Amino acid sequence: MKMSPRCTYCLLERVHFQCKLVDADLELTNKVMKECISVLNETYNPAETSTECSTPVHRKCYEILNNPDPYKFVKQKNNETALEILPFAKELIYGKINKDKINKDKINKDKINKDKIKKDGTKKETEYETEYETANFENSSYSKKEIFRRAALISVIGNYFDFGIAGQNASDEHFKKEFLNYFNEGFFVDDTEKIYEMLQNVVYLADNCGEIVFDREFIKIIRKLGGNVTLVVRGKPILTDATMEDVKLLKLDEYANKVLTTGTDFIGISLIESPKETIDAMKSASLIISKGMANYESLSDEDFMPIVYMLRTKCKSIAESIDVPLNKSVAKLYE
Repeated sequence: MKMSPRCTYCLLERVHFQCKLVDADLELTNKVMKECISVLNETYNPAETSTECSTPVHRKCYEILNNPDPYKFVKQKNNETALEILPFAKELIYGKINKDKINKDKINKDKINKDKIKKDGTKKETEYETEYETANFENSSYSKKEIFRRAALISVIGNYFDFGIAGQNASDEHFKKEFLNYFNEGFFVDDTEKIYEMLQNVVYLADNCGEIVFDREFIKIIRKLGGNVTLVVRGKPILTDATMEDVKLLKLDEYANKVLTTGTDFIGISLIESPKETIDAMKSASLIISKGMANYESLSDEDFMPIVYMLRTKCKSIAESIDVPLNKSVAKLYE
């Protein structure tokens, strides 16, 4: 997606937000804004993708702030809050389950340990959570294809929420109600039935923390359907995007067949900066699942196909580019 004029003020607003995240004083904030505006003046080019223009701006911001990961605390909160709401999300994915078919030994074992703390600092799952952890195709009331569609939708809804920010809390009933409203709204563009048949060799381009918790469940379902999944995360911290640190924290390497990175902190996927192994994997994939806006911005003008863009249209420029209204859930396939 090419850079548009409205991208400029969105970008600079984000730069200002990053200054506030690290409690930069007025003098430092002014310096950051001045330097980033100067970089944007050099990189702004309507013929280039928005991510090619914005990445150098964010790099300059991080450099002046002397902080390689201004969103570190935010990402942690995103993951924690997403983990808290995951049992609710699983209930939406699997529906009513046949409790008689659940592994009772696992349930009883986890009930004994339910008050313990996990190594990553999150609370041990409750009996209710454990029940849905053991949910699968066999004890769900839905077909495999319907479970797949529901899991895809949940992963896209995860792309919308900035978990742990702006007062959002998984224990807040209003938050769950809002989550449920997006689920009931469903996909505006739904190509999940087509991609269900294309899961032999999937390259899964991850996006944000928090969201990646639901990606993990979706990847697990793809694997149960016989698919091979190569997960790709950012090579270095940028914005709230997931990195190898999050992969290890959430044990995503136990869910995907392989985990690769984009190599750097480029926003989205850079064909120049990304490792050859990552680009080769994308070229040989039976399907690329591209999550979120940044991946769409960087790849929508390239010829990687088949590719399905799974995102919420949170940005007017992206909504116009993908030809759907603002604030809709999309799983749009390009072949």
